[in-house]
Amino acid sequence: MNKLLVALALALSATACTPGPGSEWQKSYGKTFYEPKEGMAALYIIRDDPGQDVTPIHISSSRSPVGSLVGLSWMRLDLPPSLYDLRAYGAQGNTELVITVNAGESRFLLAEPKPPGNAQLVEISQVPGRALVRKGQAVATYQ
Repeated sequence: MNKLLVALALALSATACTPGPGSEWQKSYGKTFYEPKEGMAALYIIRDDPGQDVTPIHISSSRSPVGSLVGLSWMRLDLPPSLYDLRAYGAQGNTELVITVNAGESRFLLAEPKPPGNAQLVEISQVPGRALVRKGQAVATYQ
């Protein structure tokens, strides 16, 4: 009888330590989030809910257009390890962000408007980045 109670107590304590379906861990690291392709890095560029400002933010990499983000949306770039010159363009100006990506990593950049009429890219961590990707609409994936 005592062995049964100990086994039951251990089973219940192990279940209590497992994250539930609505936990922060599963929201950011759930099974449906895709990892980078072999030998590549995944770069997610995300635009959070813009509120009243629906001006598109155009993104370029090494002066080549990559795409535009309007509203709550995101794009994924599958990149080989290297140095990248990324730019976010607002209605009147742009800002530059130079980053180096390594194989196997996932990075998250937030594209946001910057007054007056400019835009910027800001790196954010994994948990808020993955949460925004799950919440937003995919615009494109570039390989």
